[in-house]
Amino acid sequence: MLESLLSFVGEIYEASYNPGHWDKVVETLCCEILCAKSGAIFVEDRQAQTRSMIGAYGLPAAVKASYRFGMAKYDHTFQLQSRMPVGQASQITDAEAVRNDHPFYYRLILKPNDIGFISAINVYNDDEWHVGIGLHRSFNATPFSDQDCRTLTLLYPHFNRALRIHREFHRLKTRQQSLHEALSRFMIGLVIVDASGKVTYLNPVAETLMAQHGGLSLSNGMPKAYYADEDHRLQTIIKRLLKSDRKDTQTRTEALGVHHPDRELNMNIMMAALGHEEGPQPGSLALYLSDPDSSLNLPASALQSLYDMTPKEANVAIALVNGQSPTQISQLHGVSVDTVRSQLKSIYSKMGVKKQQDVIRVLLSTGALA
Repeated sequence: MLESLLSFVGEIYEASYNPGHWDKVVETLCCEILCAKSGAIFVEDRQAQTRSMIGAYGLPAAVKASYRFGMAKYDHTFQLQSRMPVGQASQITDAEAVRNDHPFYYRLILKPNDIGFISAINVYNDDEWHVGIGLHRSFNATPFSDQDCRTLTLLYPHFNRALRIHREFHRLKTRQQSLHEALSRFMIGLVIVDASGKVTYLNPVAETLMAQHGGLSLSNGMPKAYYADEDHRLQTIIKRLLKSDRKDTQTRTEALGVHHPDRELNMNIMMAALGHEEGPQPGSLALYLSDPDSSLNLPASALQSLYDMTPKEANVAIALVNGQSPTQISQLHGVSVDTVRSQLKSIYSKMGVKKQQDVIRVLLSTGALA
């Protein structure tokens, strides 16, 4: 038994960084450790006000889905469990005992899923979240014994640590998704290169600029200029910046223009070493791409947020930066020139500027700062 428990502990920690493994953990706990017909790890996120199962075995998919979408509030067992001490397992439900006191729960959950006995343990129960494990036996099975509960209690510290790691990984993943979403709305092209020179990230604007201009592309996952001499300069700069001292701000930013035979103007690349916070080893590099022939990719929603512009005013400002005159803007938007001029006056007031050139300068500098 001890050997199987030690092996099972390894399964628990594997699930901490591989969330898809929690189902396997619950299955092993049910089938090999405590002879249960079904079970689940229930999570109540008290900050997000949601309930879910992060791992389950033997429960129909419909039950798991219904639990996530509102059925959880009828879970009498989880309510009982919330009053249990953390880290101490016990049998908390005998279906026949709750049949009269909670008929809805009995008819909706226990009876149709043949759940006669439930053993449970709280892993966490604080202001942040409530995490519990519930294991089920059928009406025809024997109740959970004191030894069964001691075994579950013995596993508590490992579930406690693994679920905390799981939560931190989830938070990091959520932050990463938020960062990628923000970068995808970046108004200029952004390419991130790692210490080996490989591209690890490029936002949609960079993909569009590279596809439209052709002066810069990817070759074997690395940035490559169209002309050989420019590519040689590009690779030299990248290598130098990746090796630069993070404290030497004078040598950590360089610029380069790359050309393509089909484009009149060059694509501008500003390269900035992101460095490494510990020691002289190489860090990573950001390439900021801009193409004078391409439209400004600033979302109208950003101008509405930054300067309290109306949607129409934001569109006028963007059109202005993209080289359109008030007459062209009026034709594009189907309004009179006087209307456009009135919108421009409102834009000037909200941005604290006095003329069209100031609007262009401020918005372009906003893009460079971004």
